[in-house]
Amino acid sequence: MIATHRQREDLSHCTVESVLSSLGYPDPLVAAREHARMILLGRQSRYEATLRQLEAKWGCTLEALRSRYQAHDSEDFGADDDYLQWQWYADAARTIEAQLTTLTLA
Repeated sequence: MIATHRQREDLSHCTVESVLSSLGYPDPLVAAREHARMILLGRQSRYEATLRQLEAKWGCTLEALRSRYQAHDSEDFGADDDYLQWQWYADAARTIEAQLTTLTLA
């Protein structure tokens, strides 16, 4: 579709600032913070869902599985893999929480 002269003229007056302002974000930094917050909340939701799934699968806490993982003379590759995954998600969830706090305080 070919843009008419009027459409091209309307586009020439469109700026990033005018778009952000029309969305309720007159300050680009506020818009960036809100976007970052939404990304982080999405990640947090996915990480927490995975943590709940692992907890339900094993019927214990991360700390209980950690003690099994660290036990000598114990080889349970499924538990080991799940423990490492669980620990990664727990650490990532804490990082997300810190990042959200930082955005809130800024």
